Amino acid sequence: MLGRRELLRRAGMGMGMVGLAGLLDAEKLRADDPARSTEPPLKDAERLNPLAPKPPHFAAKAQRVVHLFMNGGPSHVDTFDYKP
Repeated sequence: MLGRRELLRRAGMGMGMVGLAGLLDAEKLRADDPARSTEPPLKDAERLNPLAPKPPHFAAKAQRVVHLFMNGGPSHVDTFDYKP
């Protein structure tokens, strides 16, 4: 019989393997045929920093953005006002 600790250990190892596969697949090393790939090839900057800014899909309409970060404000749940 599989105990709770053994079940959690096996599940954790399985999720670790899924994460490791994602990390090792960053450069698409397991692709069968790069000529049939629908994604454009990665540039050197994208390989070095996957979080680097990328060009937008379409031109932006907004010229300016105001971002208000109010630390300690009320929750969205507390400010919900139901109007029937």
